[in-house]
This record gives sequence, structure tokens and C-alpha cells, in this order.
Amino acid sequence: MKATILVITLFLTTFTSAFAGHGDNSLDRIIHRKISYPESLREKGVEASVYVKVRILAENKLEILQIASDSEEMKAIIEKQVQQIKIKVPQSLVGNTFNYTFKFQVQK
Repeated sequence: MKATILVITLFLTTFTSAFAGHGDNSLDRIIHRKISYPESLREKGVEASVYVKVRILAENKLEILQIASDSEEMKAIIEKQVQQIKIKVPQSLVGNTFNYTFKFQVQK
């Protein structure tokens, strides 16, 4: 039985045209590549959703403003993954906030 990862990223933002002229959904693609289903939790069969609200900082980092999940383990691991993301964005995006919901499910 092979398990695969299903990660659904819902991209909602308070800045609707954030990356207009800078590549469609650039931030979304970066976040999508950097956030992954933790192998240890996948092996245990842990399925959970994680909501993350971030602000872009001038230091090429994301500041977590809010994070919530129905699994504390998943929340802690995803929080670490988000904190490690380095991102270069136009100066005009510094200070903007973005909301993501990640849904992790084991597919059989």
C-alpha cells in the first residue's frame, strides 16, 4: 500500500493582485514548494489541516501572524517549515499579509 501526499493550498489574500507583473502566483508557488507533508506524521496516518496567516518582512522572511490546526504535532512542524522560508519579493509587497490553508491527507 503506497501512500501519497495530497496537499491542497488555498490561496487567499488581502492584497488581491500581489504579484501582478512579477510572475503569476509567485509567492503561492514558493510556499507550495516549501511546505510538505511531514514524513513522520504521514507514516502515522495523521491527517490535518493547518491555517497560516503570514506577513512579508523586509528581511526576505515571513512572519507568522496566526497559525491553527486540529493537530498540534502538524502545527508545530508546519510552523518550523514556514519560519525557514526565505523569499525575495518586490519592496511594494513588504508588509502585506497572506492566508493559506494546507490540508494533509494520506492517499491509499
